[in-house]
Amino acid sequence: MSSQTFADFAPINDPDELVDWMRLGGRPRDLWAVGTEHEKIGYSSTAAAYPTYEGDAGIGVLLEALVAKAGWVASREGNDIVALARSGTTITLEPGGQLELSGEPLLTLAEQVTELDTHFEELRRFSEPLGLTWSGMGHAPFGTAAQAPQMPKSRYRIMRGYLPPRGRLAMNMMHQTCTVQANLDFDTEADASRKFRAALMVQPLVIALWAASTVIEGRIVPQRSFRSTVWNEVDNARCKLPDTLLGPNPSLHDYVQWALDVPMFFIHREGDYVPVNGLVFRRFLDVGFGDHRATIGDFALHLSTLFPDVRLKRHLEVRGADMGDRAHVLALPALHAGLLYDDLALAEASRLFADVTPADWRAVRLDVETQGLDASLRGQKLSGWWAALLPSIREGLRRLEPGSEDLLGVLVDDLARLECPADRHRLSFTGDPLALLIQNRVC
Repeated sequence: MSSQTFADFAPINDPDELVDWMRLGGRPRDLWAVGTEHEKIGYSSTAAAYPTYEGDAGIGVLLEALVAKAGWVASREGNDIVALARSGTTITLEPGGQLELSGEPLLTLAEQVTELDTHFEELRRFSEPLGLTWSGMGHAPFGTAAQAPQMPKSRYRIMRGYLPPRGRLAMNMMHQTCTVQANLDFDTEADASRKFRAALMVQPLVIALWAASTVIEGRIVPQRSFRSTVWNEVDNARCKLPDTLLGPNPSLHDYVQWALDVPMFFIHREGDYVPVNGLVFRRFLDVGFGDHRATIGDFALHLSTLFPDVRLKRHLEVRGADMGDRAHVLALPALHAGLLYDDLALAEASRLFADVTPADWRAVRLDVETQGLDASLRGQKLSGWWAALLPSIREGLRRLEPGSEDLLGVLVDDLARLECPADRHRLSFTGDPLALLIQNRVC
């Protein structure tokens, strides 16, 4: 949940300008990059609980140490650090104390490996003296959302007031979930449409293979990916896409039209978040909010508060996966680069998913949360869809960056066993959720 704000004060005179603005974010093929974002759940051995911001061994102390000793630059609200930045990379403080790394857009997957390993090692080095451990799971395994610590960040206070009436698991989403997502480029509007469709169709398959949230409030639940269940109970207006975007030819215009009718959380003015009480962006564009008039920066911020499984900005964000171990974090951007950046792999995916309807997709999107690889899409199990799709993605990666296809080895192994991380969590769970959290430590 990025803290980024957008200092583009150009007024919006016509909604079509927003389509043009998104289209102009396209980049030529030789500049296509991949960025990876991932969130981690913390545990404090000194407090025997999830870490708070405050205290001698709190997250605030960790962030201050990263500023003082590792060259990170702090963004603050009052005296509290809410984000760090260094060399195109940011660390964001999430609502329940999760830490998110938003990686730099990188031209090679080899650079992704270096970035991740450097981050894990640095975070481990500064966390261990404080008794802090960071784990890779899709949802906190013990405690309720109401018991989770709350981070001192003004935009989160606005969201805590807005979301609960709209979704019974909205606070779980804010305070207890973790994902790994990949951000990718497009060049033309037609390319954006092809990639959006393919990425969206593959997300139920991604949910099945990355599922890692099956122990909730200290017990095994039916879902393999409870995190995915959470997102279906947050806010339908900003999480669930209309048929126009689930159909065969979604466009930037379709996406903008949907976004215009999603209620807003806030706008950002003079360093502060201003709540707008659920005003839809289209109405904001027409009449404003008090003395405030809609700008391009407002729309860019609004796009970051929409939560579908695939999100369009001036690039593409794929958001279906639970957070996991190092191998699964690295496999996520590799998979999508092989799928979306290779013409043959993208064409094969488009062929395979050509007949999938919005109703088909919605059905499997619900079923996969519990059934995982056994869920069916148009009569075929998702394990079968993977068998048809993964070879072309591996070949696409080999053409894109020889050797990078090895990053998909963990997926090949999982498919050979027909299991996901959640299946392994169920087998290893002894009734102690803390042991499971430590077992899945990443740094």
